[in-house]
Amino acid sequence: MKIRPFKELDKDFIVNLATRFMEFELLSWRDQDSFKTAQLRIARESVDNPSAGTEIFVAEDESGELLGFLELAPYRDNLSGIDQGNIVAIAICPESEGKGVGTKLMTKAEEWARQKGYKQIVLNVFSKNYRAVNFYKHLNYEAEVVKMVKEI
Repeated sequence: MKIRPFKELDKDFIVNLATRFMEFELLSWRDQDSFKTAQLRIARESVDNPSAGTEIFVAEDESGELLGFLELAPYRDNLSGIDQGNIVAIAICPESEGKGVGTKLMTKAEEWARQKGYKQIVLNVFSKNYRAVNFYKHLNYEAEVVKMVKEI
């Protein structure tokens, strides 16, 4: 398996894989269809018009089959002013789960952050996305801020 910078030909793969971000229970006030539309729009914007400093990487096997992707960007913590690496998005094909693809992409993210001189790397994950939360905990990521929502 190799991790390489994304190419134009990877755009549809990345956008289609963004639907994986919806494979968990949403809070009751979130509309599934609106959420899907927003996720696909965000993914399309990321590949068509990436923000300054954004880099996208793709995992592929020896035959060239695409297995997952990783989007990284610079981030500045508003409270400390510390520049950090930000894992904007990471997704793995369902058939590639449990084969080390996610771990290799996360290792790539940490290598990228170190190369950029960052001492920290951050990411956001929905609290009900238990599989992802547990994966990040396994890699020694810690929850720092929790967004609380109450429907009124």
